[in-house]
Amino acid sequence: MNEYEKIKQTWREQPIAEPSELDFKALKNRIGQIARNQKITNVILLATAGVLMYFFYFIEAIAYKKVALALGAMIGVLLIRVAVELFSIYTLKRLSETLNFTGFNEKLSKYYKKRIGVHLVLTPIAILIYCYSFWTLLPSFEASLSKGFYHYIVISSLVVLVVLGVLIFTQVRKEIRILKDLKND
Repeated sequence: MNEYEKIKQTWREQPIAEPSELDFKALKNRIGQIARNQKITNVILLATAGVLMYFFYFIEAIAYKKVALALGAMIGVLLIRVAVELFSIYTLKRLSETLNFTGFNEKLSKYYKKRIGVHLVLTPIAILIYCYSFWTLLPSFEASLSKGFYHYIVISSLVVLVVLGVLIFTQVRKEIRILKDLKND
């Protein structure tokens, strides 16, 4: 038996560490943190959708086809994203309450892959649709608002987009890191 085979044999003979109750509680706490962050995201998205709905009715957007479509798309994207987050929270709660450690780990891996898909596919698509819809509103704003207020809207929307982009990127990166840690535990 060569040295490599001895190492392999020694490795196989090591006892397999069973996860402790403390490890499992720590895991559940981290999952709770993800769920809380998703709830905060939903509150922000719903508030934004609420403001857009109020604006939609306040300006009577239904009378202007382009404006109605753009605002409708913006509201729709936000509501779809909220639905995805609600489904994700529901999945996460079911996952954390009913499984043993092995089953939990398998389900967590599937959940992890879905969340990565949401962050890397759905979120950028939603942001692009939202930005395009806002961009299509700009000519209507320019025609109906004073020049100064129009420039204020353009500049402030760019600042908000950059700040939200950084915030979204940071939150997504943080959640992906937490999910990777959970997956590796």
